[in-house]
Amino acid sequence: MSQASGLLSCDGLGIVKHRRVCVLPWRVAVLLCDPAQAGAGRGDEKETEVRTEDSLRCVLAALEGLGHQAQPFRVRLANVDSVVAGLQADVVLNLCDGNGPDRDGLPGVEAIAALERRGLPYSGSRSAAYGLTCDKVRMREVLAAAGVPIPLGQVFQSEHQTLNENLRSRRLIVKPSNSFGSCGIDLDSIVDTEEQLRGRVAEVLRVYGSPLVEEFIAGRELTVAVIGSGHRAEVLPPLEVVFGELFPPDRQIRTHEAKADLLSPYYDAFTISCPAALPPDVARRCQAVGLAAYRACHCKGYGRVDIRLRQDEPIVLEVNANCSLEFGEHDRDWALLPFAAQAAGLHFPLLLQRLLEEAFIDHQALTDAD
Repeated sequence: MSQASGLLSCDGLGIVKHRRVCVLPWRVAVLLCDPAQAGAGRGDEKETEVRTEDSLRCVLAALEGLGHQAQPFRVRLANVDSVVAGLQADVVLNLCDGNGPDRDGLPGVEAIAALERRGLPYSGSRSAAYGLTCDKVRMREVLAAAGVPIPLGQVFQSEHQTLNENLRSRRLIVKPSNSFGSCGIDLDSIVDTEEQLRGRVAEVLRVYGSPLVEEFIAGRELTVAVIGSGHRAEVLPPLEVVFGELFPPDRQIRTHEAKADLLSPYYDAFTISCPAALPPDVARRCQAVGLAAYRACHCKGYGRVDIRLRQDEPIVLEVNANCSLEFGEHDRDWALLPFAAQAAGLHFPLLLQRLLEEAFIDHQALTDAD
């Protein structure tokens, strides 16, 4: 086991559990969504492509380079329970990050629940935390109760609903309350007038259901990644999304098109900077707020907290439990957490090793609690 991961060392033998050694090489089951099942959702969710093959090759190569025996298992909602029940593995690297039957039609919390029933060590958060972070309204309530700074907001059930007093005279952004990957968000999601607000609310209601209307935070866009659980949680250097000239100065947001449409000019219209060029005190503040949000949502293993700066004040937009670990041969194909991990000295194989170690540790803690 690598000393560089900074967690455990067992003289190359593996994780000690119940006074026996899980000897290397580990049998690692890589669980991921079946791309053939993508496109069953609402609006932009139908256009979401599950790009797994290039990233999967990188994952398998990294695990095998670490000395593990890795085997992929592609699952869909209809078979996730049976596939997980039949796994013969020491640990599961869970890459399923779907939103279920009523949204994108891909397994997410369903895969985690199956793993919980199976009783194998697996990477990432438990089903309760994952389910919470898939619901922006519930997540906002939890963050606010924990004292984490979030934007002012209001859920709309009708396009004719009265706007809360504290949101009047502010620039607003209208987004689906329970989608992912910026689905339902484009440059026109930012609204300046009553007419624009009502029109956008009606559009989101029609396609996605009740929208969340928030004050638009116009400052720099950052992400804080966290690895570990409880007192072991380690905050990685803040990462900044730097928007290019194609984005209007007053509408610098990562839309679904910018994140997912490889043919869109917006897909290449921003760059990633990590560590973000921030004053040290602001960087520390972002890390502290990110860690507080991660812990408030009871995340485990790894996750990502999206933040906007209002001047130098970090405001949490959302927490992403079990966020994408997509990794490719070109930087543009990397998800944000691997970027941040690399800046902290955790190149991709070491990042995966760390996540597997965390899976064992969390599993042992649950076993001891029983």
